[in-house]
Amino acid sequence: MKAPTGPTGGGATGPTGPTGPTGPTGATGETGPTGAGFATAYFNAVYSGGQQEIVPEGDVAFLLAISSADDFSFTPGSTSITVNTGGVYYIEYILCMRPTAASVLNAAFAVTINGLEFPLSFFGEFNNQLNDSTRINLTGSFVATIPDGAFLTLRNKAATEVILAGTGVDFQAVNCSAITLIRIANA
Repeated sequence: MKAPTGPTGGGATGPTGPTGPTGPTGATGETGPTGAGFATAYFNAVYSGGQQEIVPEGDVAFLLAISSADDFSFTPGSTSITVNTGGVYYIEYILCMRPTAASVLNAAFAVTINGLEFPLSFFGEFNNQLNDSTRINLTGSFVATIPDGAFLTLRNKAATEVILAGTGVDFQAVNCSAITLIRIANA
């Protein structure tokens, strides 16, 4: 039998005792659901050799292409690329240009998404002191969010015709136009 507890004293509370030892680790919880994930996608097209004369507001054609699975649709020789799987894309284009007969190169290009020029895609070059054998590469790169089913083109925004030249570089055919799209994130 336990003795009865006496009355509480009127003195000050004593000091706090030391912290006790850490208890054992609890059981691991259930694994959460798998996230949506992210799959990269790529598209690369070129026009090799020959020459293209791109009139103002005209689009650049591409002959050869490789891409990931069903993420893109493209017909060789056409100017339009369809993005079947939307997302955030890194886009880069390169054009090999030569001056007109007047020794002038006046070039400005932009990528269109569903027919509208994307503001970050405008790049250009001007020179009025070139000879016919000179080749100038114009490169543009940017990031854009593209919806499912959107179509893209590479458009001449200059007021003059631009000549893309895939020949005349040490008598070797080269790509006169190229475009690459790489999905870097989900939309």
